[in-house]
Amino acid sequence: MYASKEIENKNLFQYLDAAASIFLVIKADHSIELVNRKGCEVLGYERVEIIGKNWFHRCIPKKEKKELAFYFDQIIAGTEEPPDVYENWVVAKGNKRKLIRWRNALLKDETDKVTGLISSGVDVTEQVKTHQKLRSSEEKNIAILEALPDMMTILDKKGTIMEVQVPDPSYLFAPVEQVIGKNVKDFLPIETADFLLKAFERVGRMQKMEIVQVTAPVAKGTVQYECRLVPMAKDRILSVARNLTKTKSLQQNLEVHHRALEAAGNGILIVDACHPNLPITFCNEAFTKMTGYTREEVIGINCQFLQKDDRDQEAIATMAKAIGKGEPCHVLLRNYRKDGSLFWNDLTITPLHDEKGELIQFIGVQNDVTEIQRARKRLEDYSDELEKKVKNRTRELESTVKKLVETNLNLEDQIQVTRMAESKAQRSQAQFAAIAQNFPKGLIVVFNSDFELTYVEGEELKRVDLNKIDFEGKRIDDIPIFSKEQIEKIKEDILKTIEGKGLSFEIEFKGNCYAVNSMPLRSDMEAIVWALFVYHNITDQRKIQDKLASALKTEQELNELKSRFISMASHEFRTPLSAILSSAILIGKQNAPGLEERREKHVARIRKSVKNLVVILNDFLSLSKLEEGKVQVDPKRFELIQFSKLLLEEMEGSKKEGQYIELNHPKEDIMVYMDSKLLSHILINLLSNAAKYSEEGQKINMEISQTIEGEVTFIIKDEGLGIPHEEQKNLFERFFRAANVTNIQGTGLGLHIVKQYTELLGGSISFTSNIGKGSSFSVKLPSQSPIKITDFKEHLNEAR
Repeated sequence: MYASKEIENKNLFQYLDAAASIFLVIKADHSIELVNRKGCEVLGYERVEIIGKNWFHRCIPKKEKKELAFYFDQIIAGTEEPPDVYENWVVAKGNKRKLIRWRNALLKDETDKVTGLISSGVDVTEQVKTHQKLRSSEEKNIAILEALPDMMTILDKKGTIMEVQVPDPSYLFAPVEQVIGKNVKDFLPIETADFLLKAFERVGRMQKMEIVQVTAPVAKGTVQYECRLVPMAKDRILSVARNLTKTKSLQQNLEVHHRALEAAGNGILIVDACHPNLPITFCNEAFTKMTGYTREEVIGINCQFLQKDDRDQEAIATMAKAIGKGEPCHVLLRNYRKDGSLFWNDLTITPLHDEKGELIQFIGVQNDVTEIQRARKRLEDYSDELEKKVKNRTRELESTVKKLVETNLNLEDQIQVTRMAESKAQRSQAQFAAIAQNFPKGLIVVFNSDFELTYVEGEELKRVDLNKIDFEGKRIDDIPIFSKEQIEKIKEDILKTIEGKGLSFEIEFKGNCYAVNSMPLRSDMEAIVWALFVYHNITDQRKIQDKLASALKTEQELNELKSRFISMASHEFRTPLSAILSSAILIGKQNAPGLEERREKHVARIRKSVKNLVVILNDFLSLSKLEEGKVQVDPKRFELIQFSKLLLEEMEGSKKEGQYIELNHPKEDIMVYMDSKLLSHILINLLSNAAKYSEEGQKINMEISQTIEGEVTFIIKDEGLGIPHEEQKNLFERFFRAANVTNIQGTGLGLHIVKQYTELLGGSISFTSNIGKGSSFSVKLPSQSPIKITDFKEHLNEAR
């Protein structure tokens, strides 16, 4: 008998060892009792390497180890049925991950005690990967077809249209249903149709793709098409037609612009601002003539080669700073031609942005001002020479004067007085010039009665990148930085000032705010001939004023919030305290035997009122912690369905007569890692509201689900009063209560706190509601809390 049993077991093991599936026996203590040849092959281990080893420690991924071991123990204990089919990842030898599809059965001894689990499995890793690749390929092909801008048509060699795929119906000669089965001769001019039919014949005969261009009338006018004719089986032709109308128009516009740039007398460069090296992408003929370099030599490189080793120039630093900020600039710098000769370059750089506002290019316009610089140098040399001659002449004059002084003391006194006056005048002029040039954060400007700007100085010129030589001596009408409206306003202010009126006002220019004061200036004849304008940059002061105004507004809002808080607390505490007082008085009056039922009724009323007080205090304390940023998230791992059932038991005392809460959950257990206290507060608040605003005997539904990605959704639905549509946008604000529930006790804080807690847990809350039909609140939370402890102050400030 024993020998027969041993032979039977041996035959069974040989059968299992020859099977094409994995066979595995796991004992109740998690050890591997049996594994067949296929199992060893898939797992990559010899049988002696894994027999007796812990299955979960050896072959289950670390993240799933604890959960699967717990599930296995529940099956062995009988609290869970073994699943007929189950898929999970295993870790084979060499840390290779494989997906196994298992079929499971309980293993029992002679006493019918469960001793382990026997599982047969199939490696479906490649099958799943292949399925995913096929699905991805199919989706990609569909997306490509939908995204193609081309019209695709299948025709026979005689020009009959068999099938049409078109991204825009306006590309067709007629509606799609009217085109199928018709010949191209029915829609196209005879010359175009004959041209296409000959092309179809050539493609079918030569079995070679051909590209042709045709012009055809469509619903929105005449369109130019580029058609790719591809031979197919059964004398079919595939036509892929692309609308070239807009492309040709753009090409013509680009050609016109290109010719204009080539014809310009200035050297023009375009560089790619998206590339960190700012390579040159275009240069015109004037640039090549100016520098001596060919286009091939400069395209694709940075333009700093023009400065060679002469890099220590202030203009280069100015230019680099402007380019770094994506701003325009105007500089004068020394460049060098290909032959090494120096030329002075007057360069204007302008940033170019796309339709999204992104910086894509810089355009540089160059002027060779070498001759101007040379003339300026000759003028400076001439000025120095003239100054020397003046000094020599002055010395000669001083010698003559000295001789005259020796003969005429009275004349010497007069000359001395004159020199003192001149010296004083020179010092005054130098002092004024120094004050004007260093006028802090401002400008000093003088206009004459002809609206001519005769003087401008101040630190602000450098700040706003303006050059005084571009303004002095020019009429206000000839200064290009002002619009027509600005010019008229400036003229009006000049006239008022010259008429003797001092003005004071504020203006904005290039993002800065200026305080402007004007006053008339008189000549020696006491006539008013100039208007003095003093501009002072008050941008920083204005920003400080704005910040103070914002702070004042915030303080006012806080004071208002405190007032509402005190008012709400006083009102909400009054009702439960009154109930407690009256019930206590009645208990004292009904102390006689036989009145136990009445006393119990009043005691229950006191308990309910105290519970209401606790809820109100909890709301106020929660709001206080939120305001102070003291709310901390302390996530822990727990099973959500059991947690929810316990929560519903706590809600029993809060329901009205006949109300019941139905819990729906497609999954039997959901393991989560989040703060159970905050979650409890969220769910109890929503369930309490559902009970409070529903009638007796009505159902409240609570549904829990989880997505593949792990997101958990709670839906709490009631059949109560509902929320007025016009008030729904204010539902999560502090102290807000809808107009149809003002007769029902509440603080207006619950949903505000729920929203803050939900966002603190990394989730979101939404709702739908209809008057008289009830409300449905949906809370979505990640099953893995993204944070351990979080300071809530920043989140609270954003919410405000």
